[in-house]
Amino acid sequence: MFDFIIKGRLIDGVSNEPIERGILAIQGDRIAYAGAEAGFSMPENAKVISADTILPGFFDVHAHLVGHEDAGDFADGKFFGDQLLGAAYQTGVLLDAGFTGIRDMSEAGLYLSRAQQRGILRAPRIMPGGRILGITSGHIDMDPYMSKADINRSSTYFRLCDGEADCLLAVREQFRIGAQFIKICATGGVSSPTDRIDDVQFSPQELRVIVEETQRHHSYVAAHCTGNEGAYQALLAGVTCIEHGVVLTQREIDLMAEKNATLVTTLAVSLGVANFPGLPDWMKKKVETTAQCNIETIAMARKAGIRIALGTDYSNSKNTPYAKLGEEFHAMVKAGMTPMEAIKAGTIHGAYLTRSDSETGSLEAGKLADIVLVKGNPLQSITCLGDSQNIESVFLGGRKVK
Repeated sequence: MFDFIIKGRLIDGVSNEPIERGILAIQGDRIAYAGAEAGFSMPENAKVISADTILPGFFDVHAHLVGHEDAGDFADGKFFGDQLLGAAYQTGVLLDAGFTGIRDMSEAGLYLSRAQQRGILRAPRIMPGGRILGITSGHIDMDPYMSKADINRSSTYFRLCDGEADCLLAVREQFRIGAQFIKICATGGVSSPTDRIDDVQFSPQELRVIVEETQRHHSYVAAHCTGNEGAYQALLAGVTCIEHGVVLTQREIDLMAEKNATLVTTLAVSLGVANFPGLPDWMKKKVETTAQCNIETIAMARKAGIRIALGTDYSNSKNTPYAKLGEEFHAMVKAGMTPMEAIKAGTIHGAYLTRSDSETGSLEAGKLADIVLVKGNPLQSITCLGDSQNIESVFLGGRKVK
């Protein structure tokens, strides 16, 4: 006997066409049937839910659960305990926006993921990466007035590492506290004051040590790449996930295709950052050309058949609110992707990067019942996914959480 049945337009995350009169039958925490209403025998007295559109739970594979916006004004919100409690609240906002899977780049994700698994936190499933690794004077060296030792002692977000031995130690430190993948900065970035977008950060020797140690832990490295040369060096070293990929050339695209590397988008920020209020002049100069370059990268990646996954780079700031995390779907369409491509990027391709695609990311019989019910038709108007107000219900493992 099924626990409940959902009727509506079914977009399963793997097919290229929707099932307009679809059925999803749930038994326990699993999907028992996903397909056309015509091929389903409706049980008597079944509990039936009607929806406009039925989708798999969404994935944001470039999230920052830092909790800064809810940390309060005591000590300028710098205490990690306050930030962690803020982030614990914000994970519920993520669920309400339809996101049932998150790949996090911060120390907070380590604790939040364990709390979610124990059932004491209202949150998506979280794949934590620990602190982001970068070089002194690089993209994550945001406080140049502080010593490297002080930054590494106090930051729960970044870890500066220089030289092969220090890089090896930094990777092991993240796995020691529960990281499931490693995030590095292979190039400069838009938001950092002391480097250029196209700066190459780690040396080939440092990259090799990071990748090889991560592989020994049966995991992989995700690399922040705004410029192209650093992305190329990272791919040569064995990095298999390129974050942002703002300024890539055909050389990097070809290498990504050869190595089956994934491109993570963050297009809502890339296309919209120029309009963010209060940007310093040095940052405004950096963003002048990035939007068009990023659109060209997406076009090359699509042509090459590269897997594209949805990431947002949102941190629940005023410019990047979690309630509007789904704006990334619209940004992908503005960059040239079809609505169905964008949906796959935010479902099954995200599940691939969180190493959960055998269990989540699509609506198929036998998989976990991570489901989103949406008002409207995202194939006609992708903007309906851009605001949590349009997300009517969310199920995590068959349990209604919104």
